[in-house]
Amino acid sequence: MATGLVVHLEIAPDKMQEFLEIVRAHGKFSEKEEENCLGFQVMVPKDEDNRVILVEVYKDDASLEAHWNSEHMARYRDKVSDMIIDRKRYLCSL
Repeated sequence: MATGLVVHLEIAPDKMQEFLEIVRAHGKFSEKEEENCLGFQVMVPKDEDNRVILVEVYKDDASLEAHWNSEHMARYRDKVSDMIIDRKRYLCSL
């Protein structure tokens, strides 16, 4: 069964454009380089200035765990840690 991850993020207003560039590149890299990453969408609500929603789909729980433990995920976390004000994660079954 596929595993989904939905992440609601609040981003520092002065960091929004920089964050979007980084997270979109991270998502494209994940889809291209991780064969078990089935999708990685970055969504920006039209009525919220500093919110971002990530919708990620992986083949299974082990694939998501491999993503979390990857070197590129560690680099992503280092780049964006000071940009994120708040985060809520939802682990989902598909």
